[in-house]
Amino acid sequence: MPTYDFRCSECGHKFTIFVAISEKDKVKCPACGQGKVEQLFTGCSVRTGGGGGGCDLPATGGGFGGG
Repeated sequence: MPTYDFRCSECGHKFTIFVAISEKDKVKCPACGQGKVEQLFTGCSVRTGGGGGGCDLPATGGGFGGG
């Protein structure tokens, strides 16, 4: 199940929740119980190689490393 970040339009509480895509529109604020929430768009992690440690960033040259 995907993780989504939301902010409540009523109380401003920000929260993260695991929810199925089909259930996203039924999410309620855990702080105040209201259903007026907006999804926040956040970054994601991308694993680009099988190296040991370090940062997972795109390889130089515009492509992705690893295999």
